[in-house]
Amino acid sequence: MFIVDFILEVVGYTTARFALPVLTFGKVRVEKISSSETGFGWLGFKRSTDGSYLCQAPMAGWIGLLPWVLGIILVVILI
Repeated sequence: MFIVDFILEVVGYTTARFALPVLTFGKVRVEKISSSETGFGWLGFKRSTDGSYLCQAPMAGWIGLLPWVLGIILVVILI
């Protein structure tokens, strides 16, 4: 389980922390990993007071893993 947690929290979270605000033009931000925010919906998002969305850290980890998994699948298919 340590390896899965490491991949989710380091690789996935870091990727989402940089990619989500860029891809959504600042409409979606990722919460800090040590944050104690509450009130997220079942998809892991909530609306901030400034109108943007805040993504919960565990959901950001899964979202951040998507490009890596798709890239690995693409490499395996092309080889």
